[in-house]
Amino acid sequence: MLWNRGWWAVLIIAAICGCTTVTSVAPVGERPQELSPEDWAGTWISKEQPIKIRVEEPRQGLLQVAWVEEKGGRLQFDSYQVELRAAGEWTFGNVKAKEGPAPYFWALVKNDEGQIIIWSPDPAQFRKLVQTGVLPGKVDQGGDVVLEKLTPAHLKAMMSGDRGVCFEWRKPLVFFRLGK
Repeated sequence: MLWNRGWWAVLIIAAICGCTTVTSVAPVGERPQELSPEDWAGTWISKEQPIKIRVEEPRQGLLQVAWVEEKGGRLQFDSYQVELRAAGEWTFGNVKAKEGPAPYFWALVKNDEGQIIIWSPDPAQFRKLVQTGVLPGKVDQGGDVVLEKLTPAHLKAMMSGDRGVCFEWRKPLVFFRLGK
């Protein structure tokens, strides 16, 4: 499954391969999430792929996430900077896109005692929220959603659950820590 290859890479690949996405013109979240290297740094594994995480700037919520994948019959190293931002009790992971209609791909992230859980935004739900004016943004002809900069009130509306479930709760990507 495309989603299990690493959410940062998958979101970018989704934009290329035609899967519908939810992106943002600015990082999602109110402020940088201060990080503890003890909680984040190390080797993690999902159902299909191991990754290595390094905390680059703890006060700015910046991680470097790296993995090896096969492309064209060759193993290749890939890496992205992930910016974690907080809004209330929620943490959002943001990855700057290398190309596409909006600069940031993002997801809801939780680090919970040796596991990192990632939920992708549900494009159908975000389409409704944008089309009804609850969230600022636009929906393109292919169904992709591009969010404008979200205020704390927008984030609260999105996370409250009052307007439906905005994330793929049934399909999280879960990484388990193998070592530091």
